Amino acid sequence: MKPSPVAGCPDTYLVDNELFGMEEALATYLLNAERPAVLDAGTTEGAERILDTMDALDIDPGEVEYLVVSHVHLDHAAGTGRLAEACENATVVVHERGYPFLTDPDRLGDLVESVNAAIGFEDPYGEPSVVPAERCRAVSGGETLDLGDREFEIYDAPGHAPHHFVCLEPESGTLFAADAVGAFDPNEGGVVPTTPPPSFDLEANLETIDRLAELDPSRTLYSHFGPGERGEASGELDDYAEMLPAWVEAVRSAREAVGDDVDDVMAELRPEWESSTLRRDVVGVLGYLDR
Repeated sequence: MKPSPVAGCPDTYLVDNELFGMEEALATYLLNAERPAVLDAGTTEGAERILDTMDALDIDPGEVEYLVVSHVHLDHAAGTGRLAEACENATVVVHERGYPFLTDPDRLGDLVESVNAAIGFEDPYGEPSVVPAERCRAVSGGETLDLGDREFEIYDAPGHAPHHFVCLEPESGTLFAADAVGAFDPNEGGVVPTTPPPSFDLEANLETIDRLAELDPSRTLYSHFGPGERGEASGELDDYAEMLPAWVEAVRSAREAVGDDVDDVMAELRPEWESSTLRRDVVGVLGYLDR
């Protein structure tokens, strides 16, 4: 049985990477356009799931035009090398600030070490491989990607990370936002914070939300996890613009109440701010506050 497209988004397929064995934790989007594209490479294991979905949809990997890496956090980028190998004619699209971390073995090695230290075990997202520099296109915002029967517009989107960009399909108003404007809780039907270390920046993230709101998107496709509500993209952006400062202030207040120990800060924040990524997001905010 062939996969079904995202409702209301023809030829757009969600691939569940099953992050750490969990369903509905990390999504990749596969565009079965005239010139197919993959939106985020996911983990190395997720890359195999993406290739399996291509096979189920009769997409020849050799016909894939773009491998779009929204940012180089390894849950989104570790599978890039594997996909580039399989999709031999595809161009890897990556932010100019993230480009060295995909193409330079030393920079990629540093990134892997930092992720291992943060997560607490080796290669949590698989073992990434270097992407040949000549296969990459570095972008910074303002570029377009031609998929034959549609185009994507690229927008710089720092805040979650300085090497983050998003893609808008202007004809449909679909915003492929990855993590730039939060995560989406499919069970609660709303946005939740995503503020990981080492480079979360509140002011930059709020500026990104404001700029994307001016584009008046109709629907946001999140990496964590899945599509937002149709016709509610602007409302979700407004919600995140209100929630994000409140979340940062909650972490600040919790720290002032209990001190610097992360476990104590987390306990102070529960149950209101409980999430599966609470520790990571607290650490990201504490780093921002320290800067």
